[in-house]
Amino acid sequence: MPEVQAADPGTRRHALIAAGVIAVAGWAAFFAMQEWLARLQGADPAQLRESLERALVLGSWAAMLPVAVLAGWLWVYGVRVGCAGRFPAPGAKVVRDTPVLTGDAARLRGTALKVLAAFLGLLSAGTLIVVYRLIARLHG
Repeated sequence: MPEVQAADPGTRRHALIAAGVIAVAGWAAFFAMQEWLARLQGADPAQLRESLERALVLGSWAAMLPVAVLAGWLWVYGVRVGCAGRFPAPGAKVVRDTPVLTGDAARLRGTALKVLAAFLGLLSAGTLIVVYRLIARLHG
């Protein structure tokens, strides 16, 4: 019978609270955006373009930052898993009962986490590059 790491109730509670805060923030952002778009109606074209460009830049940064932070965390966690040869890494708290992997299976999981982290990091950087190139092209 494989070893199972028991879920931590405190970590589970924190995860649920974080998910709730993210949902409420998204809901509030949706309504704030609706109000902002309503205020843009009737604006002159130059002001409208400037506002939309600013929103595109701010929105891309707002979308990119959490993904970049997640990528960094995944990379560090993948390194911890690879060095320890154990998944979940020693000292990690889990939100559900998790079978423990050791040896090559754990190192493979650590490598997969680092690959995912690299992909997310490139995706974050690419998002900003595309947005800034789009704005530069619109000005050209």
